[in-house]
Amino acid sequence: MASNKKIVSIENRIPELKKYRKKKLIRHMSILISIFVLLILITLYFLSPLSKVQRIYVDGNHQVDEQTILTEGDLNLDAFVFGINKSKSTEALEKNPLIKKATIELQGLNTLRVHITENKTIGYQGKNGQYFDILETGKLLTTQPKQFPIGNNPIFSGFKNGQVLEDMVAQLNQLPEGVLLSISEIHFAPTKSDDEHISLYMNDGNQVSATISTFAEKMAHYPSIVAQLKDDQKGIIDLEIGSYFRTYLKDKEEKAALDKKN
Repeated sequence: MASNKKIVSIENRIPELKKYRKKKLIRHMSILISIFVLLILITLYFLSPLSKVQRIYVDGNHQVDEQTILTEGDLNLDAFVFGINKSKSTEALEKNPLIKKATIELQGLNTLRVHITENKTIGYQGKNGQYFDILETGKLLTTQPKQFPIGNNPIFSGFKNGQVLEDMVAQLNQLPEGVLLSISEIHFAPTKSDDEHISLYMNDGNQVSATISTFAEKMAHYPSIVAQLKDDQKGIIDLEIGSYFRTYLKDKEEKAALDKKN
């Protein structure tokens, strides 16, 4: 019985096999050439100035100088762009007590922009004729002293790093700006009855006696208290318990009477 299957000779299949093998060879060659070209381009890139940091811009800094930022962030010109560890650099920068936040961005191919947000200086503490920053975090800097206080920030006295200073600064951060700017000096002066006692000297010539734990709440009323006094009345406003005013003359007389009694 004759078979109906069509018989294809090997001679007829050879051209198709050759065509298939040629396409496969071309595809493999294209892949190899592409890889080779890519490697050349990568090599040329790393050999070219484009692969290295050419410019670094720093902004937002006022107290921390640019060189300190570059050193602490390990940021250098001519460093490989892809070798910059931005998260590590920002973490290192934010260990500086003056720096609240740091961000590093790559702009274009090889420009770095470093933006700094600093912790605000809320006052200064004097020591040996120099002035040391007290930051909004409650940290007293022990380095980078200034010869003169800057701006209208109050001068602290008797404080040191620790919970008392942190509590004091936390209270100051709650004050309206106008009240804060009216304070000239803050003296930590604990007594037997109040280990958080403070004495303040105001720019208007008055003095305030208060305790740290309730200071912000009571000091917020300072403008209204002063508004009730006569223009020539200057004295001590006691905010420890309630609100009590006594003139400097009366305070002097009371102290003299107490000394005489003792």
